[in-house]
Amino acid sequence: MQPTLSLPSRFHTGCPSGAGGTFLWIAAILFLIPGIVGCGKAGPSLVPVKGSVTVDGKPADGAVLIFHPTGGKGTIASAAADSNGAFSITSNGAPGVVTGSYKVTATWPDPAKKPKVTLGASPEDAPDLLEGRYVSVDKSPTTVEITAATKELPPIELSTK
Repeated sequence: MQPTLSLPSRFHTGCPSGAGGTFLWIAAILFLIPGIVGCGKAGPSLVPVKGSVTVDGKPADGAVLIFHPTGGKGTIASAAADSNGAFSITSNGAPGVVTGSYKVTATWPDPAKKPKVTLGASPEDAPDLLEGRYVSVDKSPTTVEITAATKELPPIELSTK
């Protein structure tokens, strides 16, 4: 004869009932409430802002812009220009940017040079057609002010000279 193991009813499968079932329902509800209610405000509200960037008067296809908040407060935002030089700013992957003053840095990877990927190594970046002129916050002359009413920035004009 084989020994049998008898478990209390709260460990049995099937519809929850009794004290064990009640415990499971309470645990499930407590687990779901934070997901439904959330954990408070998700962060500062973002303003959707668009713009354009040119280099020597022509659209800067593929230019990458980084928006550094001045005064050390805020969130860094970024944008990548399309073939027309147009961009939309994003912050932490979400569309928009926090209001405030920003210093703008830029790089313009050569679209003719695809990054080289070597097995087991990081890809090599395409050369910056701006030759590092706008890569430093200290060197970049470009600043922008974002307000709650800002929808589009004035064109950002860069130069290779």
